[in-house]
Amino acid sequence: MSNGLELFGIPFQICNERQLYEESCDFLEEPVLHTIIFVAAIQCNMMADIEETIRRKEQLLWIPGDDAVKKVLPKKERHAIGDFSIQRYIMKLCEYAVDMGLDVCVLMNGERELELIMDEIRQLYPYLALRGLSTEHSTSTEGVINEINSIAPEILISGIRFGELRRFIEGDRHKTNARLCICVGDLLTDEMSKKKKLFHTITMSRALKKRLRKYSIKEHEQDETIQK
Repeated sequence: MSNGLELFGIPFQICNERQLYEESCDFLEEPVLHTIIFVAAIQCNMMADIEETIRRKEQLLWIPGDDAVKKVLPKKERHAIGDFSIQRYIMKLCEYAVDMGLDVCVLMNGERELELIMDEIRQLYPYLALRGLSTEHSTSTEGVINEINSIAPEILISGIRFGELRRFIEGDRHKTNARLCICVGDLLTDEMSKKKKLFHTITMSRALKKRLRKYSIKEHEQDETIQK
């Protein structure tokens, strides 16, 4: 896999679909738990106060998730990513799961989003051992974790939103038995439903560029203080 790039304190991994797919297959051969997080622009604005978590946790891969994030990357890194599709990556991984006899679980906030993803996967891979869970009617996080562990999937595709995602990464992820957890938020359902977010991309990328300049100035000032 290609080199990483730190933005907003997030150690992004710069890779294309093939590289991430191959790395994911390797993860599934290992006994340790790995987590891949596709980061949307709105999440970058919320990451500042969890920098310690980002750096403390091992086996975490942070991947640029939407066009707004990709637009603030240097041209070299944007070229290295290429035309990355989360949907294609997930489907390729589901194909691998069929070939290897692995179980897949999809966890979403709402039933509607869950149904969209499940239907798309089942159309392509009807023989995949696939289960779906929604937090919409759950009464406790512990109950959701117990349900995941009762399924015992090797691959967990999580579409839970950022507030819950943070709690999941900090504490709940390591209570599950899924060897590979892929956190996609709303990005996968947006891609599957072909939502156009051009205005959102432009406005968010401008906001991120502005924040990146402020972040760089802050980092520079901190370095100067340390040197003194």
